[in-house]
Amino acid sequence: MGSSPPPSNVLDRPSCPNCGEPWLRPTNLPGRYRCVNCLHRYELRSVCPNCGAHSTIVRMSSTATTTCQACGDSMLLPI
Repeated sequence: MGSSPPPSNVLDRPSCPNCGEPWLRPTNLPGRYRCVNCLHRYELRSVCPNCGAHSTIVRMSSTATTTCQACGDSMLLPI
């Protein structure tokens, strides 16, 4: 008999820049996110606010990358 892997407690969701919890959810507007835990709202930017690197973003994708590929900082700005 094969054993199944134990359930993972790690949520596969982006972490909120404010509270750090993995409860960031996309809203009805493309490129906008809201944290279900602390209720802060964010906008996904194409230019990193930390290093200025530009990246292409897929605003309608549920798997949109919210971290900068160059420096690893968040591409989300509070709104």
